[in-house]
Amino acid sequence: MNSARRNRLVMLGVATACMVVASWYAFHSVTQLKNARASHAAARSELSNLRALMPTVEQHERYAQEQAKIAQMVEQSGFDPASWTNRKVQRPASIVPRAEAEALLQQQIGVSAYQWFAADHFDVAVITPTAGLFSPAQKDDRGFSLEMTGVVYFPMVSR
Repeated sequence: MNSARRNRLVMLGVATACMVVASWYAFHSVTQLKNARASHAAARSELSNLRALMPTVEQHERYAQEQAKIAQMVEQSGFDPASWTNRKVQRPASIVPRAEAEALLQQQIGVSAYQWFAADHFDVAVITPTAGLFSPAQKDDRGFSLEMTGVVYFPMVSR
């Protein structure tokens, strides 16, 4: 009897050990499944974010291609950006006579047409209600309201 009882106890111990190993394996597998699902959800979220960013990336790629084309055109035309400089222009809104406004605009544009004015903000308006921007000055003309902000580019060497 002792030997039969001992065999049963050994079998019970082995069965218990197998149950412990099986439950540990099941728990470990469930944990791995939970982690895999979380990783899958994070990957789907990241994919969604990347798809949303795709138009921006494509736009930046188009900008880079356009920049390369412009750089190639500049090189082919012999234009040397290193030989140009710039000056910031900032003129608050003020009332100026027509002659002064004309002189100021000629300074910014340049008589030789080798200057470029890149306006950030430009506003010109007549003060007199009956006057026009492109019509000759009248007797009661009070000039222009002129405001401009921007950058004037000009060559460092005279042409």
